[in-house]
Amino acid sequence: MSDSALPELGQAQTTGYATLLRLPVPRRLAFASVPADFADWLDYAAVIALLVFAWGEGPFVLALFAFVLTLPYVAVGPLLAVYVDRAPLARVLVLSNIGRALTTLALVVAPSTAAVLGLVFLRACVDSAFGPARQAAIQASTPPEMLGTANGLHHAINQTSKIAGPAIGGLLLALIPAQAVFGINAVLSLLAAALVWGIALPVRRKPESEAPTKFLADLVAGVAEFRRSRLLLAALVFSSVAYFAFFLYDALIALLTQEFGLGATAFGISIAASGGGGLLGALVAGRLAARWPMPTMIWAAIFSGLVTLALALAAIAGYVLPALLFYAVMALAGGSTAFMLVPYRTIVQREAPPDRIARVFAAGEAIIMAVMLSAPFIGSAIAAAYGTPVAFAAGGAMLIALGLASSLVLALTKRA
Repeated sequence: MSDSALPELGQAQTTGYATLLRLPVPRRLAFASVPADFADWLDYAAVIALLVFAWGEGPFVLALFAFVLTLPYVAVGPLLAVYVDRAPLARVLVLSNIGRALTTLALVVAPSTAAVLGLVFLRACVDSAFGPARQAAIQASTPPEMLGTANGLHHAINQTSKIAGPAIGGLLLALIPAQAVFGINAVLSLLAAALVWGIALPVRRKPESEAPTKFLADLVAGVAEFRRSRLLLAALVFSSVAYFAFFLYDALIALLTQEFGLGATAFGISIAASGGGGLLGALVAGRLAARWPMPTMIWAAIFSGLVTLALALAAIAGYVLPALLFYAVMALAGGSTAFMLVPYRTIVQREAPPDRIARVFAAGEAIIMAVMLSAPFIGSAIAAAYGTPVAFAAGGAMLIALGLASSLVLALTKRA
């Protein structure tokens, strides 16, 4: 079956994952996302091991590592997205994966901490172009009624890589040096590039009759889409507040684990449980996001908030939570986040015009991350002043308030 068969198959009556994977282009994108997403996480443990255990670096360098890992998505991603929207998507997908492979390979011979941090920054810059390009490719190649399914599948792949990538990387470190892990990871990016090589994606260029626009005008055009579409703006505001609430307590999970009398092993299992919940949640959310994107996000926020608040109140009351129950709660919390992320991406792909989808996605991601960056510091301040569980309670209460307020606004909008 050729890629050109996509329009005919787009009329399929079902929207399940099996149907999606029978479409040639979405199938190739999904297969390429497996090594691409694993490449994001496989050497995460190796970089930290190199900095801490081999070179003896401390908390300040680790904070810098987190900073250079995040900054490109806020400062560089929206700029690169202009070029992503102008260039052929298939070319961007290939070149961005090759770029990630080259910067990862350079880590093998990085001589110092500064060089490692610089290369991590460069790789994140390249990745800030790959993310919007993949979202644009999903929009361009997926039938509209299957966008939720496609986003659920890609989020499930991403969650799997977050669980398995660092774990496999940690196991590899017991057998080979960190530099060898970088080499393996570079091969994964090259494999992702090979899988998208020659992929047939629709052309999104503007008609030749339209006058070419300047870079700044193109950059602003992506942001302007959020003013044009009330649904797009509502989804962005909702996601920004939700992620702020999540990150009030996300970095404090290890401390909450201690509050319940559990140790480091339980903490590791709880993170895996949260990732597993996110994986299953993504697969289910993909089926709901297509039909009820905003209601799905709203109810997920309320549910997540209630779970988080209940966990916090249990810790404040001094309950000794059994490990299995703690893992189950973490799985529920992780699963509920997928019910907010998958619908958001579905809304972006439905509302953004094809010729500026990358800019819209990158601008939204930059705004969400910019809002989110202060949350860990505020959560840490709350925990230091009032105790770790209070930070969780604050985040949970914010999610509940967000869900209730959004539900009220949605009801008033429908009535109007």
